[in-house]
Amino acid sequence: MQLASYKKTLLMMAAGLLLVPECLAFTLKRPIRTKVETPETSSQAINAESLTTGIPEGKIEPEQPKPARELSKTALRILFDPLEFGESAEPKRLESTRDLPRALALIRMPSQNIELKSVGDLIVSLRKRITDSPRSAALRIRLGTFLYIAGDSEGAGQEIRRGIGFDPGNYVAHALMAKILNEVGDAQASELEFKQAIKIAPDVALLHVMQAECMSARGDISEAINEYRRAIGIQPSAEALSGLADCLLQASDTIGAVKAARQAVSLDPSSGKAHVSLTKALLKYGEKETPVRTARQATLLSPTSADSHAVLGRSLFTRGDVRGAIDEFRQAVSLDPLNAQAHNDLGYALYSKGDMFSAINEFRLALRINPRLGEARNNLEVAIYGLASGKRRQ
Repeated sequence: MQLASYKKTLLMMAAGLLLVPECLAFTLKRPIRTKVETPETSSQAINAESLTTGIPEGKIEPEQPKPARELSKTALRILFDPLEFGESAEPKRLESTRDLPRALALIRMPSQNIELKSVGDLIVSLRKRITDSPRSAALRIRLGTFLYIAGDSEGAGQEIRRGIGFDPGNYVAHALMAKILNEVGDAQASELEFKQAIKIAPDVALLHVMQAECMSARGDISEAINEYRRAIGIQPSAEALSGLADCLLQASDTIGAVKAARQAVSLDPSSGKAHVSLTKALLKYGEKETPVRTARQATLLSPTSADSHAVLGRSLFTRGDVRGAIDEFRQAVSLDPLNAQAHNDLGYALYSKGDMFSAINEFRLALRINPRLGEARNNLEVAIYGLASGKRRQ
């Protein structure tokens, strides 16, 4: 269990490095600041209802909160196939059309929702089966997926690479390999694997979504936008539209981001991610009231999502509810303790409230988690300067 917890921590730390885009970050501009500066002045802020997007906003209705889902061994197996490990009619071949979405859903699932003991049991069971069938690509790829969930990216890559050797035409394996290579920093090899996967299955939109996510994570925003649009052209989905909206925000196309996010909500009103993207876009546009409504819906749809609580915190802060914002930021941090951006936002809100020492601690923690988070570094310097100035005046 100690090893599993260590791997889980490493996986969460890797995820924390690639969170909220810098364009949405809270950055202190003056030693003392008590309210958020919107991207546009109040005279420019227009009610989102007046946007002529041509896309319906979609109904945003209260729903009962969904409980956190902890995946048992049985649930993990079912994600692949109703059979024990998804043996297909064709030997040695993973049933790609069904297993790519399932494998992708599994590796994207928040780590706190996955019972690591069940993952460990399945890894042991799969290794035993591979001893009997060492050339089974399906078993190798399944083992690689579970190793990835456990935090062993190197072991996962080795197993998936072996699976590719036994079944070179399996686009699932190429896609998973591309994702792993991107995470370890080999962007060139990752792109080659994605190209191979898309060459094998050019009509699978999910491959373009995966590639766009990897491109966005390493800062290739324009390329990511193109890939998201290719995915939408093949098959529109809330996932692709939400990703496109987030990238458009980073490219400073606020109107385009609002359009894409609204379309995502209209396409799938039950998507928490779509509501998070819409909230970010509306905040960037200068809205104050509507983002609170969409962010609350995001927390109802995804109560265990740190991003949902973080955007609700930003929405409340923009409206002047600093206490409510601090509560939501604390919730985000408790759900994802290695979320550097959430710590920075919590520090920003605490600083605005006048709690200088707590704010400085949060900024320091954010930088320890992600030393490249520039806004946290700036906020820390401003906070320390403000604290020092206050002591000099005394």
